[in-house]
Amino acid sequence: MRNVFNSLALCLVIAWPGESPAQILDKDAEAAAKMLFDAQSIGVELKLQGEYVGKDGEKPVGAQVVARGDKSFHALVLEGGLPGDGWDGGRYGLLESGPLSEGRADFRSPTDEGASAVLDDSGLMLKRGDRKTLLKRVERKSETLGQQPPAGAIVLFGGATPNMDAFEERKDIEGLTAPMMFEGNMLAGAVTKRRFRDYKLHVEFMTGWEPQNIPWRRADAGIYMLSRYEVAIGDSFGFDFDLSGATSPNRPKLVDDKSTSSKFPMAKNNNAPRVCGSVFTYPSNVPNSCLPPLVWQTLDIDFTAPRFDSSGKKTSKAVISVKLNGHQTVDKLEVNGPTPHGFKGPETPDGPIWFEAFGRRVLYRNIWVVERL
Repeated sequence: MRNVFNSLALCLVIAWPGESPAQILDKDAEAAAKMLFDAQSIGVELKLQGEYVGKDGEKPVGAQVVARGDKSFHALVLEGGLPGDGWDGGRYGLLESGPLSEGRADFRSPTDEGASAVLDDSGLMLKRGDRKTLLKRVERKSETLGQQPPAGAIVLFGGATPNMDAFEERKDIEGLTAPMMFEGNMLAGAVTKRRFRDYKLHVEFMTGWEPQNIPWRRADAGIYMLSRYEVAIGDSFGFDFDLSGATSPNRPKLVDDKSTSSKFPMAKNNNAPRVCGSVFTYPSNVPNSCLPPLVWQTLDIDFTAPRFDSSGKKTSKAVISVKLNGHQTVDKLEVNGPTPHGFKGPETPDGPIWFEAFGRRVLYRNIWVVERL
């Protein structure tokens, strides 16, 4: 094992030369970033939000507790465990709380009078009929978190002294995208100087704290392959919402789906949910594996550019595969054409990687590319 680590330490890693610093945040922008990413200023809501696991008899049970603003929460109760760790995407329960009071939140079910829960420092005490189950908070990490660039990788952002030399200012649909850093991490809103074709991209990201926002606006952003094909980023933790705002009719069914008073809106279309780690406008039918805000997560993207013949006619589509936190969310998807909101113009055989700003509500670190020649 020691020899393996020594070999990795000696790997050649290509970094971007240059001395151009990232633009400095003004006071308003820095204050806005602190509101999103400063855990110390958030308090007990952040401490209580997260994932919980326990056993109802011999059966594992998982729960995802999500802050909803005004010190209230909702919880998804998942039979079998957590997404990617026991829950198969089947039926689940929904609980909604009143405001947090003296460190305690009381939950009720909008669909099942026999289900309730209490959340406090000791965990989530779930009550279903006469049965009580204590679920304890856990903190999961992606299996690729902290993965170091292999030999020959192009480091876009990271290393001992991160800088923005790989990125440039560029006018896009949001105006001027200028590369910026916040507390040593890259803020959303940057486009690479270099153009890429076929590659594997490793990205670590953190979504900001926005419990007051409607779900499809939480940390809404994306990473655009060739600046035209978007892999969606958003805080979809603990939601079966689609990132465009609709709850899918194809979602897993609630245990008792009779409520008309839930905070979950009715479906607006027939699409399956689109969640963090999906290709924008294309449905994702896998369990939502997004982790909570202010937790570092990973996207590992395999991209193949479209091909064109000598006359410029497209002969094959762009193909994208995505893993979010180690779980496959997209598998060799052929993308029909540019997704909405990307850079304008016809499809091209190569292009830059664009980290969409959209309010700069996402942080990035440890970004590197391995090109396939």
